[in-house]
Amino acid sequence: MAFLRANITDDTFIKGAGRIIYAPQGSAFPTELSDMIDIAGSVGPPVVPATYDVKPPWLDLSATRGGINIVRNATEDTYEVDQIMGEVGSAPTNWEMNVSTNLVEMSLETMAIAWELGAITVDATPTVPERHVGLGMPTKYTQRLMAVLHRRDNGAIRAFVFRKVQRMAQDSTLTMQKSGDPHQLPAQWRALADSSITDEYARFGEIIDQDVT
Repeated sequence: MAFLRANITDDTFIKGAGRIIYAPQGSAFPTELSDMIDIAGSVGPPVVPATYDVKPPWLDLSATRGGINIVRNATEDTYEVDQIMGEVGSAPTNWEMNVSTNLVEMSLETMAIAWELGAITVDATPTVPERHVGLGMPTKYTQRLMAVLHRRDNGAIRAFVFRKVQRMAQDSTLTMQKSGDPHQLPAQWRALADSSITDEYARFGEIIDQDVT
């Protein structure tokens, strides 16, 4: 019998790209995956497979580059007593979570989210219609619901769903060059605690995980 152990299955050994979707703040928090995307399809007749399309009011942030990062961190106080040469305890003083990526789908809608821009308007008077969006200095961030989705090799979907996120301060540089990487925008969102949630373990959001075992 082997001494070293590893319980690795298609459900727990996870790799591959993710997908970011979002919804306006005030939208209902999803109670299941099917509230956000089509996972049911139809058994027919005719048989229609799941499309995985977002359901209103959810929208896709589309292509990313360099991965999607979900970070969880905490600061803490530590406690000591005179009689012991070391810490005897610790407790968290602040929790934080954030989501970051590089957005590659360079529509004005995507840029507006990454750079906290205003409303997009259309000028139909030129021969070729033009869309405009301002570059300004807003005094507050737009809050949204956000979910990061991943589909495992066995088909099961896992979603990290955040109740409230907003842009996080960072240098978001757009580089235009004749070779190398395509245009992309670094983007980072801070998860905020929802004070209306009484369960302190669920104030940032929830992980929704399909169980196919």
